[in-house]
Amino acid sequence: MNLLVNIMLWIAYITSLYFSIFLLLVYFDKKKKFKTEHSSLHPAAEPLVSVLVPAYNEEMTILKTLASLHELDYPKTKLEVIVIDDGSKDNTKKIVQKYIKDKPCFRLISHPNMGKAASMNQALALVKGEFFACLDADSFVHPLTLKKMLSLYCQKNDPQLAIITPAMKVYQPKNILQKIQWLEYLVIILIARVSSHLDSLYVAPGPFSLYRTEIILRLGGFDEESIVEDQEIAYNVQKNNYRVTQCFDGYVYTVAPRQFKPFYRQRRRWYLGSIICLKKYKQMIANRKYGDFGLMQMTKNVLGYFFAITGITIAIYLLFLPFLEKLKNLLIIKFNILPYLTSLDFKFNLIDLLLADFKKGFIVLFLFVIGAMFFYYAHRNANEKMTKFGWLPLLPYFVFYYLLKGSILLLSLVHFARNKKLKW
Repeated sequence: MNLLVNIMLWIAYITSLYFSIFLLLVYFDKKKKFKTEHSSLHPAAEPLVSVLVPAYNEEMTILKTLASLHELDYPKTKLEVIVIDDGSKDNTKKIVQKYIKDKPCFRLISHPNMGKAASMNQALALVKGEFFACLDADSFVHPLTLKKMLSLYCQKNDPQLAIITPAMKVYQPKNILQKIQWLEYLVIILIARVSSHLDSLYVAPGPFSLYRTEIILRLGGFDEESIVEDQEIAYNVQKNNYRVTQCFDGYVYTVAPRQFKPFYRQRRRWYLGSIICLKKYKQMIANRKYGDFGLMQMTKNVLGYFFAITGITIAIYLLFLPFLEKLKNLLIIKFNILPYLTSLDFKFNLIDLLLADFKKGFIVLFLFVIGAMFFYYAHRNANEKMTKFGWLPLLPYFVFYYLLKGSILLLSLVHFARNKKLKW
């Protein structure tokens, strides 16, 4: 068992070091450009833009979502908003009908529940815009984001550019779980920015990714069987040699899960959907034909599952099993720990220090330093303070949050192996 754990550990160490150092070097290479890069608020053209808002039982947030679209700094004559009521059982439809009755650029379509991807395909058949965006009904877009994204399309002047993704932040986090996710999303913004410069983005977030309509229609729209249609469409775009890039300061805000159960369900869907996407597009893994996306991003996505399995295995072997052994011993002595405490020897032993495994300790420390650097630069990149919500969220974020996500990822692998189906 020791040999197996050590082999898994060293593979995880080496591959983690490789990808971490690679991303860090790319960041430092682009750092000067990042400092001078800015988004224009004056696109060379103002084309018609359609915004799709799929909604299922979103009565708590749909009004604020629609208000954020109405407040976009963009001519209303060049904007059409299609709200798709996907068979909601609450008051979503009534709220939308009341809100849009005096807003000619808004319209509502309604049908029995068929899922997000199918709903968007229904609306996609109706859109008139040269570009279209999707905005989840629990998310809110900054008034300037659309202009920034269109300016980027004009600036790139690249007919192969199919998707521009936003920089997504958590909206007004209240409890500790939401604040930890707020920290996580800031790191994701920076990693996406770096990946964007490598043409390696593999997901187009539901909150306000902006698509070139002609290309998405050419690709057949969204995969209605996928439970992560925003990731599947990005894979499809990359496979067909179109491009995905990020608008690094095109901010949107999404409501993160406040309780563990919806958080678990969300992440399980993400991870299971990601596994299915990797299986569907397996021919792209480590394939030079797809450049950095195939060689680096796809390989890293696959290895992410190995890292999760390794992390959980090591945690069980080095932490959980020893804890159970200690607990068993305490039960035997009926928790009478006084003799144990009096026998403890805190003497410093130079021989033990010399025999310590410095190689593993150094690698772990080095990985932690790289992670901390990304964490620091992520906050600077997003113009946020690390202690905006105090120091308390930092401890669980660094100590056990990624172990928690790894556990959910591992459970997702079990669901995949059992061929268990999930609905969006």
